[in-house]
Amino acid sequence: RNQRTASQEKWLVKQIEQRFAELENQPRPAVDEVDSLYVLVGALKILGLDGAAHSFIPRLGPLKDKTINPAEK
Repeated sequence: RNQRTASQEKWLVKQIEQRFAELENQPRPAVDEVDSLYVLVGALKILGLDGAAHSFIPRLGPLKDKTINPAEK
């Protein structure tokens, strides 16, 4: 199993935080963009970064609630 450094983990979490912030600042983010955040949060859990994953989970619901339905495009 690959060992990650603390700086690599911080970098990854920062990248995901930036993606969340970008979409949270959009009035109606696209469904596929929000879906990608679900995948990224799942990846954090798979990598064993449960604390980081749990910190993002409460932010997913509000984003999903304001997405653009693909049929509305």
